[in-house]
Amino acid sequence: MGALIPAIIRIALQVLAGVGIGSVLDKVAADKVPNYQPVDSDINPLRPDFKPVKLIAFIVAFAAGAMLLKFIGKKLNIKLLK
Repeated sequence: MGALIPAIIRIALQVLAGVGIGSVLDKVAADKVPNYQPVDSDINPLRPDFKPVKLIAFIVAFAAGAMLLKFIGKKLNIKLLK
């Protein structure tokens, strides 16, 4: 647990630094970045299509991967994956 706290703090600082850089770039380089307006129609290509089958497939694949990691952890005696 002692090694986990510095890793979390390091990741949080990297994320906050990225947010800070993004906000500075929005102010400084906003006129240099082209601004694309979304297509004004019923079929908007920028809107993702939600399909429950894809969501279910993703959940099943995620669960299968977790079970596979647990199996490998037990077979190879890796305490982190058990």
